[in-house]
Amino acid sequence: MVAGAALVLGVLQPAGAAPQHGRQHGELPLTQYVNPFIGTAVSPTSGYAGNVNPGAQVPFGMVDFGPDTPRTNFNGSGGYLTDADATNGRINFFSLTHLNGPGCPGQGVVGMMPAATPQPVASDTGVPTGVGFQTANESASPGYYSVRLDNKVGVRLTATTRTGMAQFSYPGTDSGYFSLDTRLNANSNMASTAGKVSADNTALDIADHGRVLTGKTVAPAFCTPYGTQFNSNVYFYAEFDKSLRAQPAGSTLNTVRHGAALLQYDLTGADHTLTMRVGISSVSVANAKLNLKTENARSRFGQVRAHADAAWNTRLNSVQIDEAARPGRLTGTQRDNLTKFYTALYRVFGTPTIYSDVNGEYRSMAATPPYPSTVDTSGGVDRRPVANVADDTFTRPDGSTGHPRYHYTGLSMWDTYRSDAQLLAMLAPKEASDVMQSLVVDGEQCGAFPHWVDASDDSTPMAGDNALPVLAASYDFGATDFDVTTAARLVKQSVFDPTSACNGRASMANAKQYLADGYYPDTTSPNIEQYAVDHAAATFLSALPASVRSDPTVQVSQADIAKLDDRATWWRHIFDPNNDTIAARKPPTSSGEPGELEAGWYHESTEPNYFWSFGYAWPQLIDAIGGKAKAVDRLNTLFSVDSALTKVPTLQQLNGGQDSQGFYMGNEMGFPAPWAYNWVGKPASTQYVVQQLLHTAFGTSRDGLPGNDDMGAESSWYVFASLGMFPASQADGGLALSTPQFPSATVHLGNHRLRIRTDRDASSAPFIRSLRADGHNQQGSWLPLNTLRSTNTLRYALSASPTSWASTVDPAGPAAKPAS
Repeated sequence: MVAGAALVLGVLQPAGAAPQHGRQHGELPLTQYVNPFIGTAVSPTSGYAGNVNPGAQVPFGMVDFGPDTPRTNFNGSGGYLTDADATNGRINFFSLTHLNGPGCPGQGVVGMMPAATPQPVASDTGVPTGVGFQTANESASPGYYSVRLDNKVGVRLTATTRTGMAQFSYPGTDSGYFSLDTRLNANSNMASTAGKVSADNTALDIADHGRVLTGKTVAPAFCTPYGTQFNSNVYFYAEFDKSLRAQPAGSTLNTVRHGAALLQYDLTGADHTLTMRVGISSVSVANAKLNLKTENARSRFGQVRAHADAAWNTRLNSVQIDEAARPGRLTGTQRDNLTKFYTALYRVFGTPTIYSDVNGEYRSMAATPPYPSTVDTSGGVDRRPVANVADDTFTRPDGSTGHPRYHYTGLSMWDTYRSDAQLLAMLAPKEASDVMQSLVVDGEQCGAFPHWVDASDDSTPMAGDNALPVLAASYDFGATDFDVTTAARLVKQSVFDPTSACNGRASMANAKQYLADGYYPDTTSPNIEQYAVDHAAATFLSALPASVRSDPTVQVSQADIAKLDDRATWWRHIFDPNNDTIAARKPPTSSGEPGELEAGWYHESTEPNYFWSFGYAWPQLIDAIGGKAKAVDRLNTLFSVDSALTKVPTLQQLNGGQDSQGFYMGNEMGFPAPWAYNWVGKPASTQYVVQQLLHTAFGTSRDGLPGNDDMGAESSWYVFASLGMFPASQADGGLALSTPQFPSATVHLGNHRLRIRTDRDASSAPFIRSLRADGHNQQGSWLPLNTLRSTNTLRYALSASPTSWASTVDPAGPAAKPAS
């Protein structure tokens, strides 16, 4: 199926549309390979769902118009969850905003439901009533979602950047009921957190005989109660193509009660459909109306859906797999591989999301102290200034002025710094630059770089000041058009000023302790994250022009960078040479000596996965455990393979969940590990393991993601791995190589066109025999970004059996000194 994008008074103006390279070079029909239901069920081995939503959205769109279903703990945090083999399910309501694959719930606002009988979407206390559906009656494609509910109402949804559009098809003249409850949000999808929002904190108005509904909803504090302490408002302005049916005196139909309304629309005549257009805004109802009038004042549903499909197709053509041009010739396996690839790329381009309105306004991150210590679950929202993208201009190092187009939100930076930030910077450098400018502006507004951005609020659900590695990776991989001078100042502040904080949330937790002792006591993974932050800060600051580092507002010296480089080696404080593991250390003794080593603590995973999570230190880590041979044994155990590459690991062995001592594909800390073989003289093992993961841990069914997609992070791993490359050392100027999984592809890197070709299909020949970059032999398994950007064609010769290619040449990246 095909689907939607964005309009300006009926003319295509997609805010999230891609550069027009695809049309210049011939677009392939790629939206047919996207299956938005992949990842909507729980993985059978990790125990976690992809937490994606099959709703209608355009690239980077503010609106994601889709269903909200009951949630089980954190599974379903993207708003939607079914069993892998479900034939039926239950929809609580439809809402206009969803997060893409988060590990915690958020958004889910402007909750609504059509019905053929007078059934409200929620009870008087705001608890969803729910409506059943059959999965056979459900479909989705990029920019489009539809379902025929068990209450006999058909629902079709599409979207532009800041607006949603719905068509409800009713079974008869007297059945045109529609219910909207402003108290509903993502927290309503679980019984223990539903019904908490008070109508006193929302608003709903009915005007023009029901042809206009306006109001204010409450997006819950992300990851309540573990994330931010701030709720935020989403305002809406909705127009309907029919009027309300008159009701007898005393009827509660067509009235507002408890922030909700159950309405009956007049469907007299042959047309039993009700069409709704709705705009949203973080600022005001007036802005929501402006967004609607600008993007979809009068377009027909089919037009909006078609424009959404066109925007997605252009964006997906950032990577053109040649096989996709011949859908009629594909085998079942080839189609499945294309479906997995383009669905992954689709998810990558779903986030971050535009937060500014068409007039540039958005809710600022500048909160006023004293900051609340807990979440107001009744929906109270603090007052904030209104910011405007027009005021976010900046001066480039060459003295010219930069103008960001949009302000973005939806930054899950612990998840995205390992591969998603790099991929966006490569494929969408302008958008990625605007995202980095949004991050800088957020930092200016709240006092420091935020950690995890939803709406205009900062959360700290994970350890580390991960804006810094996202910034460093994005800059390294091509997103450079943002205020690097202010960014440098904020980076320096984050790593050297213990008081640095965003709305009261410290940049570096317990900074004085960490800086004094070189580690956090009694824990492991928070240390690893902070060491990676220090390395990223050094990398970013080193890469900037000298004029930026010497700017009076920055003043970063080589001595400062040397300190950060040294801090990046502090992992040695928690390395246990007795058992060659990354462990933990007790607090310093009374005399100031480091405490004793102790068993480690690893958030959401285990030591074998975290060990390989910081690629910048691999050569030193390999030396620390006794050299390459021991590293090979450790990696073989992790992936359940042998050096002869005859063992085929199972799904359980490759995605065993957060307590597994084997590999855990379903979370980000292990992402770089398959490429570690390149550093120990076994690149054929990298090639084998990567292919096993692609084929085994990912699928085309509802449980086809190994874990939370985490705002496109899991999907970005799949895209990189399929192309035969990965940023193993996240911001160090290159990519670790493996085997491309498609015989030929074109990758559009900004204005540069890269062809990747193999002489055989990787399905039967998974190993690299040789690689030539524009005719020159590439003997190493590390491809510098400068080489990538200047190369027109990478040509691989493949082999059905393991080869010695690159086995005697150590990767030659900035952080990749040869291991012993």
